[in-house]
Amino acid sequence: MIRAKLEGDKLSIPKAIIQKAGLRDGEEVEVRFEDGKVIVKPLADTDRFKKELKGCIKKSKIDPLEVKKIWDA
Repeated sequence: MIRAKLEGDKLSIPKAIIQKAGLRDGEEVEVRFEDGKVIVKPLADTDRFKKELKGCIKKSKIDPLEVKKIWDA
């Protein structure tokens, strides 16, 4: 267990948790209360998503428009 301290309306998240979650300085997150727990989740960042996927698929026979149709279903 890693402890954190609440100061007024601010909660500092320990560096170890930030690193494990893959969060970066200045990144926006979603914060919600669900089933008695505080949930902190990174928001989808299109630019970061593209950078991290770049080079993952070298050649594919799948038409991107077909994938889009599946996602829209």
